Amino acid sequence: MTQNGAERKKFSWGSMRPYLKGGRVCLYTGLFLGLVDAAAQASVPMFFRYALNAVQQDAAAFMHGGFWPMLWLGAALMIVFLPGAYFFHVLSTVGFMRFCRNLQVALYRHVLRMSVDFFQRYRVGEINARLNSDVEAVVNAAGFVMTIVWGPALLIYSIVMMLMINVQLALICIAMLLAIAAMTLVALPPLRRWHRQVRDASGEVSSAVTEYVGIFGLLKAYSREDYAEMQVRGKSDDLLSQREKAAKWQNAFTDAMQTVTRFVAPLAILFIGAAWIYKGALKAGDLAAFWGYWLQLSGVVQGLVFTFSGLMGSVAAMDRLAAFFAEQPLVKDPENPKKLENVLGAIEFRNVRFRYPVSDAGEGPVLTGLNLKIAAGERLALVGPSGAGKSTILSLVLRFHDPDEGTVLLDGEPLSSYAQRDLHAQMGIVLQESLFFAGTIAENLRLGKPGASDDEMWNALDAANAGGFVRELPQGLATILGERGAKLSGGQKQRLAIARLFLKDPRIVLFDEPTSALDSESESHIKDAITRLFAGRTSITVAHRLSTVRDADRIVVIDRGAIVAEGKHEELRMSCKLYDELCRRQGVA
Repeated sequence: MTQNGAERKKFSWGSMRPYLKGGRVCLYTGLFLGLVDAAAQASVPMFFRYALNAVQQDAAAFMHGGFWPMLWLGAALMIVFLPGAYFFHVLSTVGFMRFCRNLQVALYRHVLRMSVDFFQRYRVGEINARLNSDVEAVVNAAGFVMTIVWGPALLIYSIVMMLMINVQLALICIAMLLAIAAMTLVALPPLRRWHRQVRDASGEVSSAVTEYVGIFGLLKAYSREDYAEMQVRGKSDDLLSQREKAAKWQNAFTDAMQTVTRFVAPLAILFIGAAWIYKGALKAGDLAAFWGYWLQLSGVVQGLVFTFSGLMGSVAAMDRLAAFFAEQPLVKDPENPKKLENVLGAIEFRNVRFRYPVSDAGEGPVLTGLNLKIAAGERLALVGPSGAGKSTILSLVLRFHDPDEGTVLLDGEPLSSYAQRDLHAQMGIVLQESLFFAGTIAENLRLGKPGASDDEMWNALDAANAGGFVRELPQGLATILGERGAKLSGGQKQRLAIARLFLKDPRIVLFDEPTSALDSESESHIKDAITRLFAGRTSITVAHRLSTVRDADRIVVIDRGAIVAEGKHEELRMSCKLYDELCRRQGVA
């Protein structure tokens, strides 16, 4: 699923020019030297013409010194050609590499700007494919771009010199070149389309592999590796089918081109030239030069054919990158955001209706006219059955989404009037499964406060009941956590996440099922840490374990996107049938 037709966005050079920063001079200088390189190479057949015609006219004079002007001119061309060719290749490649680096960084920055709906519409594997394999395909275009500049230049130089030698024979060669060009124009559109299909299918394979590797433990536990293999095999079969179709058309095209350039045209030049030499209308050196020029031209034409054919893969990748750049976040900062200062932490929902952007057409709204006020410093708990809209409320507080109708306010001002960065600086969240990257404990903690000292981190760890187990680790704060914190237990992850919040010191804290998957001992440690964290802060806790929220200042019961009851634990046991039923199911007194 895409947004605003972004997937149909096509690559245009103008849209990519900003990413030449830092490489523009290298690239343009290199491509200019490609013109010099082409001019030097186009001069070579003229040496054959001069030598053979001179020998044919007066072989003795040529051998007794007539060759010296040609040798000096050849030496001068070599002096120009060698550095020209070297810097043509080096500078062009460096400039293009810098372009691709800027493109990848800009694309990643753009993805980070997206709102949450973007990551619900695109799977992680698809995003990775565009950030990596598609950018790599653009990198491969460096050689194609050099050929596109150098090849036509050599083509033009050669045609001009052929016209200088013999107009009629040159026109015959030009006619054959035009026929080749016409065939190329016919072949390129389907080649571009099929290469795009190959890139899309490749992205699907990458996405599937990433997804099933990520849930390998689940597949292993249920002995369903066969299911994952079947899914990946299906995607791979589709990719193979697309590649075979593209390969058949591409090779039919390129082989037809080679037949014309390697057989039809050379034989035509040879027999026509021989007939004209017999009639005295052409010299042997002229025919040799034409033969040399056609060898160059045929090589250039074949190179351009292969280049345009291969370039279709890079253009298809650029199309996909352009589609990502065309994506726009649904949640945007205001043009002139208000300053967020002296935050108290009072939150209010006014007549909020909300449906997730990626919901099926037949699915109803998650929240239906929600009205809720949370006082500054209040400890609020949200309870209710799964799918009632509890986590959605947290997403709206964080402004991961905007309401379809109504307003969410902070201290009396709509959230949409502030910059998202400023809002998030005042908020902290702990999820059911806390997230960490594969760095050290210290690096992960400093997400909460960049530049935090060791003493500050130890104080935060102690406040979160995490200092004990971290001190027992051989490397302490320097311990590597592994991908997603793989070396920690669930309870240890949650306590580290809470320590990270202590470091950040937000005014508003949000908890989404923080203890639902923990044993009773881990839950006890975390409840103590949460109590300290909540002191003096506005807090919203989503919980299925009702025992963890009995002491909340207020419990709000949500069902089908609406508030059905609110109050203290004891009050709700008496007044709310749904809450009482939830408590009885869990054995909560």
